[in-house]
Amino acid sequence: MLYRATVLLALMTLSQCSPKPAEKPASATAADFSYDLALSFTPEAAEHLKKRGEKLTISARYYGLPTPEAAHLVTPDGVIGFNTDTVIVEPLNQNVHMTGAGIQKERLVAIVGPKPLVQITAFALHDGVKDERLSCRVFQDYVATAQEKPLPFACSLVP
Repeated sequence: MLYRATVLLALMTLSQCSPKPAEKPASATAADFSYDLALSFTPEAAEHLKKRGEKLTISARYYGLPTPEAAHLVTPDGVIGFNTDTVIVEPLNQNVHMTGAGIQKERLVAIVGPKPLVQITAFALHDGVKDERLSCRVFQDYVATAQEKPLPFACSLVP
């Protein structure tokens, strides 16, 4: 009986010394990649789109630079590709919220930083064909740069 009590006491003491399970760092569990665009149109561009009944499609393509361990996962462009977010808006000066949902958080371990990049483009379609008269800014940089403040994103007409 004394032997059992000693073994039980030893096990209880050792269990108090065992390390706690590792916790995930806060940045890995709660990454927010949303940002805002300060969309603006020249009066001519807005009128052109409204007259034709067109809306603006904003496309945000997310990607990252591969870690050495993930080199086998690169696209033909040499990057780790994520999904693309697409938002369709009226041709009005406005703030547009981009959620960053196209970034697959489970794949962040495959990119350097892990700091995702974004390429933002915009276009209008007329009867399924891109409106070549509309010219909008193209933004390509780290998502963190887009998050610093509402990102100016201007559209105008090509003469």
